Amino acid sequence: MSDNQRSPSQTRLFLAQFLFANDIDIETLYGALGADLTQSDNEAVSHMAGIIDGISLATSKIRAHGLDDWAKK
Repeated sequence: MSDNQRSPSQTRLFLAQFLFANDIDIETLYGALGADLTQSDNEAVSHMAGIIDGISLATSKIRAHGLDDWAKK
């Protein structure tokens, strides 16, 4: 992987930080992307749910403990 390319986990963390900084919740993000989960493949939705849970957890920890200390708590 090149130095300027983010890993999938780094990308998810960056997204969580962006969502927190801009006060965007996951439902708003889905709506903006035009995502209709009722029309999606169950396995894909399950996978995305796990990713979104992680992003939501990171966002709530950032909100509670601050951007510098959230991962320590």
